[in-house]
This record gives sequence, structure tokens and C-alpha cells, in this order.
Amino acid sequence: MIDEADKQIIRKIASKYCARRVLLFGSNTIPGKMGHDIDLAVEGVQEKDFFAFYGELICALSKPVDLVDLSEKSLFSEIIQREGIPLHG
Repeated sequence: MIDEADKQIIRKIASKYCARRVLLFGSNTIPGKMGHDIDLAVEGVQEKDFFAFYGELICALSKPVDLVDLSEKSLFSEIIQREGIPLHG
């Protein structure tokens, strides 16, 4: 899992960009395991703000970030929505 400081940063940045939902997925969802990066999925950030949102996460978090836009419908995004851990929204 990710630490509480990173969770708070994610929530703050998500609120700034009016994200409806942010989900954690990947290796950091396994109890007791610390992944080498933070895999996040976001819903509700305006398209024009997506890369600014992503950039702020990259600069503020303690690990590299991978970000998936849930507005792009795919089998992968469906799995994330079903299995991801809500961090915001």
C-alpha cells in the first residue's frame, strides 16, 4: 500500500482538479507490499486539465506515477473500476 502522506497529497490534488473519483490499482493494492510506483486511475478531470493533474502528481508523490483516464472505456478500465481501491470520491 502507499503511505498516508501520499494518500493525502492525492486527495488534495484530486480536489483541486474536481476529480469525481481516484482509484489505486496494481501492486500497491496487495496488503503488505510496497510497489515501486503508484498506479492510479481518475474519473472526472477535464480533458484540458489531465496532463496538469498528472504532472502535479508526478512532482508531489514519493514514487513514480502511472495514471489511467477512466473516461477511456476498455476492458482494462472496467477491471480497474471493479477491483481498484477508492482514494477520492
